[in-house]
Amino acid sequence: MWNGCQYLRICLAAFGTIESDGPRQKVVEHFVMKTFLLFSGALAGLLSASALFAQSPGNPYQPSAYRPGATYFAEPSAPAKLWSQPTQNVSYKPDANLEPVQPGDKAYMDALEGKGSAPSVMDSMNHSAPSGDCLTGDCYGNSYPGMGADCNYSQCLMPCSRWFAYGGALIMNRDLEKEQWLSYDDANIGARVMGTHNAGMNWTGGYEVRLGRYVGCGNWAVEGVFWSLNNHTQYQVTNNDISGNLNSVLEDQFHSLSYNNGTALQNVTSYFNNALVHRLRRTSTFYNLELNLFQNTNMLAYNCGGTNVSFGMLGGIRYFRFAEALSYSASTAGYTFTGNPDEINYNVNVTNNLIGPQIGFLGNLNHGRWGVRIGSKMGIFGNVATQNSAMFGSQGYAIVNDVNSPNNGKELNLSSSRGRVSLLGELDLGLNYRVFNGFTLTGGYRAVAISGVALSADQIPQNFEDYGIINYVQASGDLILHGAYFGGQYVW
Repeated sequence: MWNGCQYLRICLAAFGTIESDGPRQKVVEHFVMKTFLLFSGALAGLLSASALFAQSPGNPYQPSAYRPGATYFAEPSAPAKLWSQPTQNVSYKPDANLEPVQPGDKAYMDALEGKGSAPSVMDSMNHSAPSGDCLTGDCYGNSYPGMGADCNYSQCLMPCSRWFAYGGALIMNRDLEKEQWLSYDDANIGARVMGTHNAGMNWTGGYEVRLGRYVGCGNWAVEGVFWSLNNHTQYQVTNNDISGNLNSVLEDQFHSLSYNNGTALQNVTSYFNNALVHRLRRTSTFYNLELNLFQNTNMLAYNCGGTNVSFGMLGGIRYFRFAEALSYSASTAGYTFTGNPDEINYNVNVTNNLIGPQIGFLGNLNHGRWGVRIGSKMGIFGNVATQNSAMFGSQGYAIVNDVNSPNNGKELNLSSSRGRVSLLGELDLGLNYRVFNGFTLTGGYRAVAISGVALSADQIPQNFEDYGIINYVQASGDLILHGAYFGGQYVW
């Protein structure tokens, strides 16, 4: 392969400038080569400088796309350019056959001209991406790219720094403890007469309210929650409902516990056995109070279309109160309870006060106006459990009538408390429907499970003379509360 020097020698020899060899030939070669290189380098530098000065300062992102009816101006020629540039105005008229400019393209071209904000790539991928000024309340601006002319952020997404409130109804039930038998037919001992489940909690109604505020450009929310349930049930059996005498299963446990009806001090068994009627009443009361901070997954429920899935974390503090009362009564005076001295009552009341931190998660699957929500909470709670046990009639309390008992002469009206650790968990599955902007109907299923609670039936002792056992709160029971809820939420 020939190099440049060989090519130069042939050219010079052809024109007769030098001979084909010798010292003179080498001198001429060096002179011509230096001249050629210097000329080429100078030309390259001049062209580079011209190109540099030709790039005049300006916006490097001037639009290259067209907009119907718009006139664009060509760049003015730089003085240092070595070639001709057109300086007249260039007007570009769109071809009728070209595809019309889409709203998103127009917004992008307007943004390049300084007439607006370019649509964010994140906005086109995630409808929940906030923008704007949270301090003024304008989190989302006026439009939402790709969602139509009739849709904007304020209509489709949750407004920032706004209040919301919820009101709804509950209908729930609870599982029951291991049943404690109370009454029997002495002519048919195996017959089912009455136990603690006969007055178990039925499906009962309650209410729920929530109040909160969205913060952090709508990404978080602080919420207070309160709901309540109250249930009262009663069951009774008479001696007409059985073939023999109506007696109490607790007859041996009553032992030397006695009651004075105003006439004589008698063992309480004489009031429960061979009775005309036995009655059982039970009351269950639930109060729930929470203060939570959670990531706002509800924001996507307000989009104008499409399917979105979102998850968020939750943390807060919770107070839960569960109280239960059991009353087992007997009468030898009649079939109705009127306060007669020959009526006697055994009452057990328990209360559980749980307070502690909780964590959880929230998830939403939304499509248009419809949404499916799932949530879970759990926490470790300190529980102060209390109990009160009493045996009484209209003439006063029953007493221990046994000279050999350390509790001889003491009334059976005992109260005590105990602290322990309890666990509480909640599962929520709901369905939402957005009726109009700012108002959503919701309904679903909720289950609350608690371990380490005091139940009234668990307090019935094996020996009513042993006040130490009665005073020790049995708080190792479990409770499951579950049922449906429905209501509406409004945002303003």
